[in-house]
Amino acid sequence: MKTRSVPIALASILVAASPATAACQVGSDFRGLGAFLDSLMVSEGVPGISFAVFNDESILYEHVGGVKNRQTGEPVDPETVFEAASISKTVFAYTVLSLVLDGAVDLDEPLARMVQDIPEVGYDPRAASLTPRILLSHQGGLPNWRSRLRFEAQSYSELFDEGDTLRFVADPGAEYRYSGEGFVLLQRVIEEHAGTRVGELIQRRVFRPLDMRRSSFLFDSRVRDNASFGHNAEGEPDKWIIGVPLASSTLHTTASDLARFGVELASQLHDHGPYSTLATPQVEVASDGDWSLNWGLGLGIIDDGSRTWVYHGGNNVIFIADFVYCVDDNLGYVLLTNSSNGQRVVEALERRVFGKAIPR
Repeated sequence: MKTRSVPIALASILVAASPATAACQVGSDFRGLGAFLDSLMVSEGVPGISFAVFNDESILYEHVGGVKNRQTGEPVDPETVFEAASISKTVFAYTVLSLVLDGAVDLDEPLARMVQDIPEVGYDPRAASLTPRILLSHQGGLPNWRSRLRFEAQSYSELFDEGDTLRFVADPGAEYRYSGEGFVLLQRVIEEHAGTRVGELIQRRVFRPLDMRRSSFLFDSRVRDNASFGHNAEGEPDKWIIGVPLASSTLHTTASDLARFGVELASQLHDHGPYSTLATPQVEVASDGDWSLNWGLGLGIIDDGSRTWVYHGGNNVIFIADFVYCVDDNLGYVLLTNSSNGQRVVEALERRVFGKAIPR
């Protein structure tokens, strides 16, 4: 198994010296962390990974290992693109908030005032109460998905079979219900309202400013030349290609690109910048004693009484990903895996980095 680690010496010294990171378990032993990940790949049957550690100033460490495709044996390198799955939602929420900060969108404006016809659910009177804030915090009352997506789709109208109607499963604003459909609905409204497709909006407002050159919401020429296949639990490779960019789930990226986004988010949280609104609780999901899980705008927020994490996981079945930042430790990581077995790596990595499994 081929691996490559890229330690950044100055950053490593800063992490080791900072009192804010005393609670975390990594310290400056990044070489040990790489070996730990390599052993997990073998023990858990994960063909390849891309991993990066960041704080509010920079990327501290990168490590890649394994292969892009178990059949071909071609090694993963730092430029290899993986699917980030639902971490797409966090990047999209950041994009929407950028429009809010520019005065182009109001988080609390009903969608019915933003577009002439609300896509998919306009037939239901409850759609009149939908707003960007409600959808970004999973309070839209919509299911995660109505049924299986049609991968051959080239337009929104082709994503689901004819007659497969999107229906509310709860009243908007009544409760938390995780929903990919809600993000795609908001995507379509934002596109019509802004007069720009979501891929270009995100390029302008996130990827280009943050120098995320290996990131796209489509499996296009920007990422296709060096992309990983996913693998099922038995290690068989596959790649599902959807021809429509989905704010919910089609982000293709590298760990270093996504860590650049993490640096920006971390700096906003530490400086109480305008984008820290993403991590402001909007709805309680669960609580037990000192522990609580709330949802913000495209981010989960976990507080165990001593530390706070913001996060989003990703699961596109044959790609498992994790994006998590501990505000109190000022330390976060990005993990991208190309296997349905990747969740076991996520759980072990959390214990190694933060000293405990994060309750979520």
